[in-house]
Amino acid sequence: MMKYLTWMSIAVSAITNSQMVLAQDKPNLLPLAPLSCLLEPSFDVELSSEVQGVIKNIDVQRGDRVKKGQTVMVLESKLEAAAVNTVKARLEFATRKVERNTDLFKKNLISDIEQDEMMTEVRLAAFQLKEARVRLGLRETKSPIEGVVIQRYKDPGEFVDETPFLRIATLNPMHAEIVLPAELYGTIKKGDTFNVTALGSDQIHQGTVKVIDPIIDAASNTFAIALVLDNEDGVLSAGLRCEVRASSLAKN
Repeated sequence: MMKYLTWMSIAVSAITNSQMVLAQDKPNLLPLAPLSCLLEPSFDVELSSEVQGVIKNIDVQRGDRVKKGQTVMVLESKLEAAAVNTVKARLEFATRKVERNTDLFKKNLISDIEQDEMMTEVRLAAFQLKEARVRLGLRETKSPIEGVVIQRYKDPGEFVDETPFLRIATLNPMHAEIVLPAELYGTIKKGDTFNVTALGSDQIHQGTVKVIDPIIDAASNTFAIALVLDNEDGVLSAGLRCEVRASSLAKN
């Protein structure tokens, strides 16, 4: 019985040591050939207008850089501007009316109801002015990101609705998508850094893991990760193929 227990202990120890060795060797399970990846913009958006209308002007062209919050398109807004001026005049008149009757109210020459009606007119005019200004603001479209204009679909004078009129992409930072074998799942963590080389270039760029797919593709037995690469110098272009070699996949 004692010999049996000793043999079992040796077997369990051998299996445990074997599992530890396999776990340590997981990064080496990659093929020696370089893994391919694809460079993509970190953000890629198509802008459309919140309201319908005729384009008054678009101040950007293809290839232009835009800042976040920059106005990129303005619709014709004569009616909306006129509505703002009308309601603003109404508010100013209602305010003057209250001011003129303040002394009369203090002397009880006008009733509480009359005073309340005048104050209500002021509040309603203020709300209407706010609404009119919002409607006027909707005639302008601002960029939600900082980036480069990739495509312009509309020109001044054309009608615009919910369909896109402009496409903007953020090229700094850049993203690189890599497909890895399932054996490596769990060995790569967010924040790990890998070396990436764009095809046709010998320059090595460092990428940091930002996204790890939570699901392994059963058909291919692989999973994908996304790297973030600094592209302040603008040498990387979206759509380029890139390579990550097995030797560079060891965690730094």
